[in-house]
Amino acid sequence: MHNVLFFKFSKSKFTIYFYFKTKNPFMNSMKNILIFFSVLIINSCAIQSSKTINPEKINSIFSFSEKYVGLEQNNTYQWLGIPYAQPPVGSLRWKAPRILESDTKNFKATKFGNACPQRESVSIEKKGKGEYVGSEDCLFLNVYTPKNISNEKKLPVMFWIHGGGNTSGESGSYDFSKLSAAHNLIIVSINYRLGFLGWFYHPSFSETSNNLEDKSGNFGTLDQILALKWVEKNIEDFGGDKNNVTIFGESAGGQNVFALLSSPLAKGLFHKAISQSGATRTFNLKESSKFFDNKESSFLTSSKEIVSRLLVNAELSQDLFEANIAQEAMNEFKLLETLQKVNLDEIFKIYKEIDKSKISGNKSIPRVLSDGHVLPKKGMIYSNSEFYNDVPVIFGTNRDETKLFAAMKSDYSTSLFNRMIIVRNQEMYDLTAEYASNNWKISAVDNPARDMFSSGKRDVFAYRFDWDEQGKLLWMDFSKIFGAAHAMEIPFITGTMKLLGIERFMFNEDNLPDATRLSIAMQSYWAEFAYTGNPGKGRDKNLPKWKAWTKSGDKFLILDSVNDQGIVMSDIELKRIEEFKRLYADTRIKKEQTKCKFLANLADNAYEKNALNFYSNKCLKGE
Repeated sequence: MHNVLFFKFSKSKFTIYFYFKTKNPFMNSMKNILIFFSVLIINSCAIQSSKTINPEKINSIFSFSEKYVGLEQNNTYQWLGIPYAQPPVGSLRWKAPRILESDTKNFKATKFGNACPQRESVSIEKKGKGEYVGSEDCLFLNVYTPKNISNEKKLPVMFWIHGGGNTSGESGSYDFSKLSAAHNLIIVSINYRLGFLGWFYHPSFSETSNNLEDKSGNFGTLDQILALKWVEKNIEDFGGDKNNVTIFGESAGGQNVFALLSSPLAKGLFHKAISQSGATRTFNLKESSKFFDNKESSFLTSSKEIVSRLLVNAELSQDLFEANIAQEAMNEFKLLETLQKVNLDEIFKIYKEIDKSKISGNKSIPRVLSDGHVLPKKGMIYSNSEFYNDVPVIFGTNRDETKLFAAMKSDYSTSLFNRMIIVRNQEMYDLTAEYASNNWKISAVDNPARDMFSSGKRDVFAYRFDWDEQGKLLWMDFSKIFGAAHAMEIPFITGTMKLLGIERFMFNEDNLPDATRLSIAMQSYWAEFAYTGNPGKGRDKNLPKWKAWTKSGDKFLILDSVNDQGIVMSDIELKRIEEFKRLYADTRIKKEQTKCKFLANLADNAYEKNALNFYSNKCLKGE
């Protein structure tokens, strides 16, 4: 039995409408995990992690302004699964999101909304048959508030964009109740369209609509922008300050933060930004729609290739050559109508075939498109303030970003019974991660920070997460396998210290106290930035000062426990050409072809081909 309350939030007080008892306490199914693939192995290693959250206690259900019915749990108020746009289904598939025509009075926001369509993963279990999980009706958001909200003082808002390669993930995988309660923050987390439903451009879009947003192909980015507009319109009802919104996200979420920084359509909708392990690369509309065998194809969102394969699979064409010709001759309106009606299973099957054939490999992961409307045609440019939204920013990466992915590659590791990770050569494993992770930092931190500084911007803050004190299981030393790998900072930001059940191996009685102290410090920095735009010494003014990026002197903050180096500033600046030179001279790597392999296979495909020319074309020629 638990209490249920409905009350109205007014300027002076809460007004209780009625009180009753219910027999069914809320138990919401949710996958409290991080979106990364290595846990597929670890999760099967004697881990029986629950797929359901068991709230500490659910005391009441309530509503503000007669709009939304929410929950009281984990020392916060929570509204889950609020729709912020019309369902992008049917004729709205591959269209810009549409505003909801009307709000439902006393909408019951007590469980997370549908995840967007994606392949089955450890984040979402597949129920029943089919190639995907989730629903196209997935544009929902969640709001977390501390209990002491009032109408007298509006609280800062933090707007979370989840990661997952822009192909997987959901907002319900993250619990922000501790961060909200500890620092009096309003936190909003959102779902947005993923994969080919989120970033997909086909020339027929341009011919069938006069709406520039419909033509852009950046539907996932536009979802995020519309969710920000929802915040601007509604967040004051939850005690939030619509004029103090910080966007933050990790991995693909960090890339989406960069996209919003670059989008003129997002101007004024947020006032600070944090990109955790993000990316800045975009692709133009021409290369995103070319056939795979065209030299201008990006291999990423090749829409024409997908359509041709659909025609072949539907037996409307005998082969891809015939399908390519047929597609070019099709009426644009008929083609779009066909695409909007096709069963998603069929499209997922095609992407699955592409991955198996290794035509594009991991390059098929969608990236935002430089369409000239949602994003500038020249892509993400930070050396000129005319091309980005000028707000205080934090950019950061983790020291060992790519160990997460190397652990899943047969070149660097193997497994015992598909359960235990065994690193083949620890020295080469560490070297690969060193160069690849440095390159990630160059792309996601040093380059944009340098460019913004050169444009006159002085409120750029940078960090590197270095915590690597995970525990052990048998012969698996997680501090060496993962270390400060991709996504490892997330439980420190949320404060939950939970990571898909593997926290029992990450954290133990020896390292948990110091890890918790680091988590408290990181939450304090993030919160202070949300309040003021400068992380400074944290909310309590008792932490080492986090200085802004400068041309000379200290540049970024290292986040580590006191068992290692602690929290300190560093003046080390990375440049790609210097990394090429360092790799060329690195005596730890004996074979030239090994160095070529490093260049060709580094994380996120961020080393450009001209880097290979540094080796007199030997890598390109395969010498």
